[in-house]
Amino acid sequence: MAAPVHRTIFVVDVEGFGAADRTTPDRVAMRRGLLHAVKTAFREAGVRWRGLHVEDGGDELLVLVPAKVAKAVFVERVPQVLADRLRAYNARHRRQARMRLRAAVHAGEVLFHDGKATAPAIIKARRLLDAAELKSALAESDRMLALVSSEWIYDEVVRHGDHADDYRPIQVEVKETSERAWITLPVPAAPAKRSWVVRRRTPLLCAVAVMVVLAAAVPVVLKLVSAPGAAPAQSLLGDPRTADPCALTYADALSAYGLVETSDHYGNFDRCDAMVYLTKDREQFVDVRVDFAQGEEDSSVPVHREGAIGIQRPPAGPDSCTRLLVLPDDEQVVVQADEQGDEKVDLCGMAEAVTSSALVTLRKGQVDRRTLDAGSLASEDACALLDSAAVTAAVGPGPIELNPSFAHWGCAWEYTDRPGVAKVIFDRTAADQVDGAAVPLPGFAARVQAAQRSDTSCTVSIIYRTYVDKKHEQTDELVLVDVEKRDEPPDRLCEPARRLAATVAQRLSR
Repeated sequence: MAAPVHRTIFVVDVEGFGAADRTTPDRVAMRRGLLHAVKTAFREAGVRWRGLHVEDGGDELLVLVPAKVAKAVFVERVPQVLADRLRAYNARHRRQARMRLRAAVHAGEVLFHDGKATAPAIIKARRLLDAAELKSALAESDRMLALVSSEWIYDEVVRHGDHADDYRPIQVEVKETSERAWITLPVPAAPAKRSWVVRRRTPLLCAVAVMVVLAAAVPVVLKLVSAPGAAPAQSLLGDPRTADPCALTYADALSAYGLVETSDHYGNFDRCDAMVYLTKDREQFVDVRVDFAQGEEDSSVPVHREGAIGIQRPPAGPDSCTRLLVLPDDEQVVVQADEQGDEKVDLCGMAEAVTSSALVTLRKGQVDRRTLDAGSLASEDACALLDSAAVTAAVGPGPIELNPSFAHWGCAWEYTDRPGVAKVIFDRTAADQVDGAAVPLPGFAARVQAAQRSDTSCTVSIIYRTYVDKKHEQTDELVLVDVEKRDEPPDRLCEPARRLAATVAQRLSR
């Protein structure tokens, strides 16, 4: 018989997997989503999935990691990324197929026999996972994940790291196990941003976002920027509010890579996504998205000219590749390919394919038009939902520069003398995805949650309307008011977030 070997033990379990309102297709989606979320979290934390021992129990996943992999990543990085991946999964699925997880991390000597693993340490990890206090902590919260660490992992790893204060002790009494453990509710990792952008629009959020960094008192100076109106002369996009981003998302250009499905009901109204599924089970895919933008040209990246249109090719990341079409009227088309999975794929080849087809379309003249619903949030002007007086009353006075984004579906009030910005962004997501405690606002349902977008902010989400999209799925248009300060606990930022949300709600029309 082979000798036992030391392994880090990471085990996760789906909350309420057997709930009566879930169907068999719901549970199939959850099983696939669980495996994909865990694999992605490991990969983004720098842990190669190949070479790990994995046992799939349906609503449970056991992962055994060789001792050479630092244990710190399983308490300081994997949980945060996993929580973010769960949030992304839930945004794409109906309520009954959404999930939250309990996770346990432990370590010990493991014996492998006939392709299976057995060890007292594995039994203990599963007992920790069944702890009543862990279950109740998740049930009573609005987080995606509840993590329990064994006493040994806490003593040897957690308490020496940056997140020790986030843990609290519990007493575990499950069958033969009676001992102390430590639990935490991880904050989702902040969404990755394009590091090459000079002035970045807010990334995918299910909302209209107002981000604020609190600042010291100085006089207000407001720089005016032109209000929305007719598109500039010679604009290849034409009227920004009717330009169709899916007209530049040519699915056939990606068909050689896998099955392609397009969607124009996720994210802001300036966006279209082409989901390229690389495997039959759809666990491995690439999201190739086209965004309309303004003010995102990066002076540090060379521009290759194709007539009046420029192309920028920023350096690719490990899981992402971006191309930027620079139009002659200070508008841009951003093409970005993001990988979700372990399949090796030419991300820049995919981005180039869409860029080339978009270039062909743009050379023909203005892009095709589309019609948005009359009652849509797209008819609103984000810059009219706040003003300098509202921002400075909630945040503090200071010199402010007003910067609208494409079609005024986003607007930023930026402090010019220090870091600080208030933003309003429009966005869309699957219905029933708003987390947090209820907030009374005039005419709208809303919820507030600290550390929703990042661990330095508090967010109020306002539901503008719910509608049925082209795929017959319910979709929410939201207003998200996010107050952020790097050196302030997020709970203290909820009051200014509520104040700004009240102003936004009063100015929204129906």
